[in-house]
Amino acid sequence: MPFSLPDIFPLTDPKWIMVCVLGLILGAPLLFERIKVPPLVGMVVAGMLVGPYGLGILERDSSLEIFGLVGLYYIMFSAGLSMDTSALKTRRLEVTTFGLLSFGVSFVMGYVAACWGLHFSGAASVVVACILSSHTMVAFSIVGRYGLAQHRGVTLSVVATMISLVLSLFILAALSGSWQDSLQPDSVNSKSLVLLWVEIVAKCAGLTAVVLWGLPRLTRYVFRRLSDDVLQYIFVMIVMLLCAALCDSLGLEGVLGAFLCGLVMNRYIPESAPLMRHIDFMGNALFIPYFLIGVGMLIDIRLMFESVDAVVVTAVIVITALVSKCLSAVLTARLFHIDGNSRLMMCGLTSAHAAGALAIVMVGRRLILPDGTPLVGELLLNAVVMLILFSCVFSAFVTSAASRRISLSGVSAEETRGVEDKMLLSFGEGESMPDLVNISILMRPHHSTTPLVGVRLVVDAVGNERELQKARQMVNNASAIAASAGISLKKVVRSSVNPVTGISHLMKDFETSEIIMDIADEGQRETVNGKWPEMLAVISRQITLIHITRPVNTLRRIHVAVPPQAELETGFFRWLNHVLRLARQLDCQIVFYCGDEARTLISERQRRHYGKVRISFVALSAYDNPEQLEGRVNADHLMVYVAARSGSVSFHPAMQHLASQATSRLADTSVMIIYPDQYGIGTHNSAFTTGLK
Repeated sequence: MPFSLPDIFPLTDPKWIMVCVLGLILGAPLLFERIKVPPLVGMVVAGMLVGPYGLGILERDSSLEIFGLVGLYYIMFSAGLSMDTSALKTRRLEVTTFGLLSFGVSFVMGYVAACWGLHFSGAASVVVACILSSHTMVAFSIVGRYGLAQHRGVTLSVVATMISLVLSLFILAALSGSWQDSLQPDSVNSKSLVLLWVEIVAKCAGLTAVVLWGLPRLTRYVFRRLSDDVLQYIFVMIVMLLCAALCDSLGLEGVLGAFLCGLVMNRYIPESAPLMRHIDFMGNALFIPYFLIGVGMLIDIRLMFESVDAVVVTAVIVITALVSKCLSAVLTARLFHIDGNSRLMMCGLTSAHAAGALAIVMVGRRLILPDGTPLVGELLLNAVVMLILFSCVFSAFVTSAASRRISLSGVSAEETRGVEDKMLLSFGEGESMPDLVNISILMRPHHSTTPLVGVRLVVDAVGNERELQKARQMVNNASAIAASAGISLKKVVRSSVNPVTGISHLMKDFETSEIIMDIADEGQRETVNGKWPEMLAVISRQITLIHITRPVNTLRRIHVAVPPQAELETGFFRWLNHVLRLARQLDCQIVFYCGDEARTLISERQRRHYGKVRISFVALSAYDNPEQLEGRVNADHLMVYVAARSGSVSFHPAMQHLASQATSRLADTSVMIIYPDQYGIGTHNSAFTTGLK
């Protein structure tokens, strides 16, 4: 029996549906990148081609709807997760102004265009204004690929998205609430609009309070007990969908809940952490493409040419939407003197309409006029579908152009100075290996391509094959952790008669600039990491000792004790860069205990290169006064001691037994001890130049 295309399409077998969708996810970006079209546009066009209004290969079934909805939540969750939260405080006026302008300009222009230009009724014009004033961050994945999630224009756009969406939903809820069963659209329901608005505001406030109060405590509790990245990712997905479902149950859009979830979890998932890479990977590989393909399947390009009225309505809606969003970005840029690239980014990110527009137009179709027809007819519905197509294409092109311009403007001087940072991680006997890898990832320059060097040194002895095998397994596990964060780690397993000289030779062989190791306990003094006091005598580069008691991403504050005259040491700015990067990644406050000279240099470095990091200062009266330092430290803080080698200008006798005393007094607190670089690059040190006793 001969077969024809209608006999096998649309596909119904789940296996073939997955093959087709994954083929589109793989092939569309490759094809459209060759013709200089953003992959996002390729996904939408691919959905149009295979959808019910194209070749009819796929139907928009429940699987596409579910994955597409998760993809939409993923976009807003990623936006909150990647946002520069410090900018919400330092740029409160900017973000609020842009959000209000993004809503207000589009609402007014949309209402005027619908009421006076297209002669719609007042209620229908309000629906059009709500559609045009809201927008969806469809192009956010483009920003993520360029590593610009914390750029000024992106932060302003993300907040503007939520402000405009919430205000649009408020207006739409008021319109729906005033619609009586008697089908009199202009009458007011028994529940006054004032009470209706109070109810909506109360729901938003209650949801925000629950999420902001309960989610941080739940996240800290779970992350302290789950060390597996896969289980942590499952927890993150559950929380994101739970917040979205809770928001929907209150009559609000689920994207608001997903965004709030990402905003709260922002500080617990650092940008360079493996978990963040897992989240980005799953979103960009599966959920977000599903959403874009599903959006494309809704579009029937033929509708625009059905009649002259369809062309006119579509043209007015599309032009008004794009012009109003760009106008609000231009006005904000003029008010706050924002540069052209940021202005272009704001135009691109806030101009796309997708799920939010569809949700609003569907509400309008549920409002029935006295003659039995829906408030929003087929003409406006088709115009909104066309708006989704053109606005997504426009947003993708503009955002891609802005991202390229910003990226080509160069990496900051703070990051380029860190290219020479090449860390050697010395793994000890305990279970501190994951902490060593994770904290080194957070302290390294974000844009650095220099690999880490993971070393497990075994004392040379007869019959140590079993120890060597365990060492190989350890460095393999370390390499896997680093790879999950997209960072290369060179695996080194060596046996040596003298661990100190072995580490020293490895640092020279791999040209590393510093060594990071855990603080060995009393029973490990004869192991490699237990020999760190001897290493101070022969290694002049920076040595960092750590003792981590809880997951690094749950630390809430960093305390740094800086000895007098530490600013005179050669390695002053190296360790300062490290702790400032760590504070930036963890989004936590850092407190420096130091003198006036060091305070001046630290403030200048933070202002010029780490402006997003929150710092404060406490005058250090005496380095050997542990009560002054440790009385302020809690179990979920990190205590950093900047020490010095004997004979150096900042050395203090209290540093002789600093490691043992600090770990005993702060047994439940994470501790880091830094011995700064003493002579800089290319200088060999010997026991005679260190004041070894």
